[in-house]
Amino acid sequence: MCKLSQNQKAAPIGSNQVRQMAKSVDVHDDHLLYIKEPPDVAHSMFSFIKAMDIPYLKVDECFRQLHWSESFVHLTDLAEKDLEEQTLAELGVSDHLLHFINEQLSISVGRGNQIVKNCYEDDDATIKVTVFPERGTYAFVYYVLLEDLTVKRKFEELVTFQHQMQAVSHIAASVAHELRNPLSVIKGFLQLSHLTSDFQKYYNTIISELNRMNVIIEDFLSVSRKKNDRKWQSPAQLLQSLAELMRAECSLHSVEFQLDIEETFAICHVNESMFKQVMLNLLRNSIEAYEEQSTGRRLEIRSREVGEQVVIELIDNGKGMPDTVLSQLGKPFFTTKEKGTGVGIPLCKKIIEDHGGTFDIQSEANVGTRIEMILPLLV
Repeated sequence: MCKLSQNQKAAPIGSNQVRQMAKSVDVHDDHLLYIKEPPDVAHSMFSFIKAMDIPYLKVDECFRQLHWSESFVHLTDLAEKDLEEQTLAELGVSDHLLHFINEQLSISVGRGNQIVKNCYEDDDATIKVTVFPERGTYAFVYYVLLEDLTVKRKFEELVTFQHQMQAVSHIAASVAHELRNPLSVIKGFLQLSHLTSDFQKYYNTIISELNRMNVIIEDFLSVSRKKNDRKWQSPAQLLQSLAELMRAECSLHSVEFQLDIEETFAICHVNESMFKQVMLNLLRNSIEAYEEQSTGRRLEIRSREVGEQVVIELIDNGKGMPDTVLSQLGKPFFTTKEKGTGVGIPLCKKIIEDHGGTFDIQSEANVGTRIEMILPLLV
C-alpha cells in the first residue's frame, strides 16, 4: 500500500534525468522507488511506447510522476516545471484533463489494477485516455497513454451532418407527398362543414389528420436537426436506464419482458437521446406487432460485447413479416400499418449507421422478428 502523505511533492524527475538515474541507482528510497526496473520490464512496455511516439505519463502507485514524453507535455499544454514541482492531484485542481487522468488512475487501482480506457471531452478537445498497469520490481507502475481524437471527432461531426442533409434531401419530396393526403382530407371536410354548417360533425376527423401531419413532421425534423452532442457512455447503462420504462410499457400491453445485459466497462460514442429514441421506437413497433395475438406475448432485449463492438438484439414472437414486406422495410414511408408513417424504421437505421454501426432485421411470418444493432466500442 502507498503511504505517501497528501502534501508530499513529486520527485523532480524529467525525461533526461531518468535515463541517467536508472543506470546508477541500485537502491531505492522514497522518491526513486521504481526507477531501476528489470531489463525485461523496462524494455517491454516502455520501449514500445517510445517507439510509437505515444504521449505518455508514467506514475508510481502513489500517482507520483516518474517520467513523461515531450508529446505528453505538448498535448496537455503543461510545462516540464509543472510536472516536476506539483503532484498530479495539485495539477488537477486547475486542469480538467489532469483531474480526469487522476480519476482514471484511481479507477484502475479500484478494479484491481485493470486496464482502463475512457475519453475526456470538452468543447475544444477529445482525448482518449488509457491506463496500463505494469508490475515493477517492488510494486505497480502505471502508464497513462493519450490519443488526441479532436480532429477525428470534428471530421465525424461533418460527415454526420453531411449524411443528415443527404437523408433530408432524399425524403423531403416524400414528406411533401405524404402531407398532401391529410391536407386533402382536411380541405374536403372543411368544405363539407361549411356547406352543412356543421363543423362539430367533422371536428374529430380534422384533428386526427392534423395529428397525423404533426407526427410526420416531427419524424422528419428528427432527421434534419443537427444533433452532434455525443458522449462516451456505457451502452449497458443506457439500456438499464430504459429498463423500467420498457418493462412498464410491456406490462401495460400484457407482454412478457426479458432483459439480458452483459456487464461491461466498455463505452461507445453515442447521442443519448437519439439512442433512446431508437430503442423506444423499436419497442413500440414490437408491441404493435402483437395486436392480433392475445396470449404468449414475449419481448427480449439482449446486449453483449463481441470484440470491439457491442451487439444489441430485440427479439419478439409477434406475427413476423413475409419476405415481400421485409424487402421493402426501411424505405421511407413504406408501412403496413393503417396509421403508420413509414418513417420509424428508416430513422432508426439512419441513427445507428450515423453512429458507425449496423442495423439488421430478420423476420419470419408467424414466428417473430429479430433486430440486431451493432455499435463500435472505444478500443
